[in-house]
Amino acid sequence: MRKFFRRYNWGALLLIGSSSVAQAQVPAGSEFASVCPIPQPLIEQPFTPIGDLPLGAIAVRANRADIDSETSVASFYGNVEVQVDEQQLRTEQAQINQQTGNIVASGQTRFTDGYLQVASENFRLNSGENRAYLSGARYQVAENGARGEADVLSVSPGQVTLEGSTFTTCPTDNPAWQMKAQTISLNEEDGQGEARHARFELFGVPVLYIPYLSFPTSDDAKSGFLFPTIRSSQKNGFEFEVPYYIAIAPNMDATITPRYMDKRGLQMQGEYRYLSETGGGQLNLAYLNEDDSWQTDNSRYLWRIEHQQDWSPHWQSYVNGIFISDDDYLNDFGSDFAGRADAQLYRHAQTNYLTDNWQVKVRIEDFELLGNYRSPYRTLPQVASEYQWQDPRGLDYRLFTEISHFQNQNDDNDYATRVHIEPQVSYHVEAPAYDWLAELSYSYTQYDQNATSQGLAENPSRGIPQLRWHGRLNFERDFIFNNSGYRQTVQPQVQYLYAPYEDQSDIGIYDSTLMQDDYRGLFRARRFSGLDRISDANQVTVGASTSIYDPASREVFRFSAAQVYYFEEPRTQLLSSDSAVTTNRSDLALETRFRIAERWYFNGSLQYDMELNRTQKSQTALEYRKGPVNLLQISHRKATNILGNNIEQLGLQSVLELAPQWQLAANWYYDLQYKRTNDGLLAVQYSDCCWAMRVGAYRRINRNLEIQQNNPGFDAPEFDNGISVQFIIKGLGSDNRSLLDLLEQSLFGYRHPFHLSN
Repeated sequence: MRKFFRRYNWGALLLIGSSSVAQAQVPAGSEFASVCPIPQPLIEQPFTPIGDLPLGAIAVRANRADIDSETSVASFYGNVEVQVDEQQLRTEQAQINQQTGNIVASGQTRFTDGYLQVASENFRLNSGENRAYLSGARYQVAENGARGEADVLSVSPGQVTLEGSTFTTCPTDNPAWQMKAQTISLNEEDGQGEARHARFELFGVPVLYIPYLSFPTSDDAKSGFLFPTIRSSQKNGFEFEVPYYIAIAPNMDATITPRYMDKRGLQMQGEYRYLSETGGGQLNLAYLNEDDSWQTDNSRYLWRIEHQQDWSPHWQSYVNGIFISDDDYLNDFGSDFAGRADAQLYRHAQTNYLTDNWQVKVRIEDFELLGNYRSPYRTLPQVASEYQWQDPRGLDYRLFTEISHFQNQNDDNDYATRVHIEPQVSYHVEAPAYDWLAELSYSYTQYDQNATSQGLAENPSRGIPQLRWHGRLNFERDFIFNNSGYRQTVQPQVQYLYAPYEDQSDIGIYDSTLMQDDYRGLFRARRFSGLDRISDANQVTVGASTSIYDPASREVFRFSAAQVYYFEEPRTQLLSSDSAVTTNRSDLALETRFRIAERWYFNGSLQYDMELNRTQKSQTALEYRKGPVNLLQISHRKATNILGNNIEQLGLQSVLELAPQWQLAANWYYDLQYKRTNDGLLAVQYSDCCWAMRVGAYRRINRNLEIQQNNPGFDAPEFDNGISVQFIIKGLGSDNRSLLDLLEQSLFGYRHPFHLSN
């Protein structure tokens, strides 16, 4: 708060007369006004500045003024306005004492200092205390609209004290909630408020007495309790959690959340966040000492670390990892950092060195597979570098090197070191009508691996050259449809790839897996990720994509199709025969994207086996989206022979605004193979300007990974049902997550249709 009226030598500017100012109004029919009415300002007619005054000068405007030279008291009558710097007072009658600097005003009084607006029955300034007193006051905080009444309101620089007062941020005449207190103090500098002997009222009914309460009066962070969440489920029983937020510093905070579960016990959760000019990060911890629903007394926990740092223009580092006590943790407790349906956790730490030509990275990475799967390998560490240079003739030179050490997580005798070097030269031509790329590389890899595993050589090596040529044509035409101009593009492309076969069966599989054969994937240079398998190839990929753009250059339609034709069937495989190619052509990959209307979209992808005349994989989605509060998505997914099983699901996800105060969220996934609902959620939220309530119910399949590992024949699924209730008071801290974020807590979260393969 700016400095209030002080004692000054008399140098007042007196203006006798009257003025009128137009009243500011809320635009009629505005969406904000229809949902949250804007409170009528206490000062209906804004003050008109009384000229450009020197700092500390007192200016007075009134209809009439009487000055008593003997007592040094000036009396002002009729439309009196007093201004000192940014403090302004409007009243019917006021007296100003030149000697003491005291001001006394009577009648209907309006006062503002930019932070606070006050309407009162009188006004008195004690210059010696540098404090003003207003009786029978109604006040309003300009920054956040908080308002209330006070028997006595006193104002000093940076501080407002309310005696016998109320406080609320509700803009309505009958607030849904308000706080009545013996004393309320508001501090402008740190945006904090304190209340003593307060009682909290909901809809006029006292519900809570609090001897002392601290709360925020601005958007700045403030320590204190956030609003609790109440849930109930078959697995956890009755749940209650209440977060406590700690504002450590402007760039640092923490949250501690006790979570009581009737069937499991008390879990403590903590979050610590920090930010600096060159980096930032976050630490999370959740710990349950003993799970009452388990037969063992083992503790259950989750901890996570994330940190990013820019050490210099060339050096960067990043760490991200999540760790859990057991495979069923995510299924039982959920997490904001991993989905309940996740099959693995990925952890890595990396340091990068970057220049115009060099990229060097040192990385440590670790995979944790959830469930009964083959134990993965850790990379401890991996050092990779890439040098690129282009000569004036247009040739691009690239040298990629990598040294990696792998260690089996469950077997100390299973390890390997891999050294890889790959020089490459390429030539790229680009023109408006076409572009093509010719690329020649040679991959040499040397291994030092433990030979105790059957079939592995101790020091195998491999050298494979590779030739790739990729070319595209660009066609374009304009046409008229429905009296509007459109543009169509057609882009056919072809790629030839050659790599000779080399037997790699004596090399272990440490970081390789089969990649997706979608439209873009068919034009990759390799079939496998990682470097443990480099597939032989003598093949050509043919494909084309066409798009239509509207007059605003927005893409309204796209269709793409591609297929690989093998002159020789690739012989290189991974651990299983799933990666084997047994036909002379790949699946036909199709993708489409169609903007049906302004807010309606259709997206789909398909992989079709031309030999077996069946769909191998397909994903389609029809979506309606209007802003962040209106979403409707209907999807279908199908995949054959995934770990020996066929998957086919129907999905429905929606977040709809039924009325200005009512929102609905729904999530439903139906398994067509087993004729059952695997995941379902329904939530309703009522929200107005003062408070909100969210009620949700869910049913989802229970992924008992620990049980499935111990009982491989266990097939009968279990389901978990539950409800949750959350009550939010706006203006005293709240849960800012939207209903769309709520869908992410489901077993199958929301997937944007433009990224269907995630």
